[in-house]
Amino acid sequence: MKKYSYLLALLLFVGLSSAYAQGGQGGRRQQMDPEKVAKQRADMWQEEFGLSDEQHEKVQAVLVKNIEDTQEKMQSLRGSGDRAAMQKGMEEVRESLEKELKTIFTETQWTAYEKWKKENPPMQRRRGGGGQ
Repeated sequence: MKKYSYLLALLLFVGLSSAYAQGGQGGRRQQMDPEKVAKQRADMWQEEFGLSDEQHEKVQAVLVKNIEDTQEKMQSLRGSGDRAAMQKGMEEVRESLEKELKTIFTETQWTAYEKWKKENPPMQRRRGGGGQ
């Protein structure tokens, strides 16, 4: 009976380890919902840059589209091993986002956004930095 208990415990351990390694609950591979991410960022920017409710809605819509475009672009380039193409693709998506944001923000808000970007490099922003 002890043999079976040890065998069962070993199988359970291996099964749980495998599930965790494949990105189970909370794993890195799990992508956040674009709507949720966009809302959080738009809420933060509304507070940081003083966006009106109308601007907030427009920014949120632009962010959802940008996040979906980014995910699509990365999915299509993933596995290619072409790091330069991935960087170029990300640069294009980022430029598109900023072009659209500039049409929504006022001059003062755009200046605040530019300052915020300098104070919060991309890696720090991904980790939740930037006034949260």
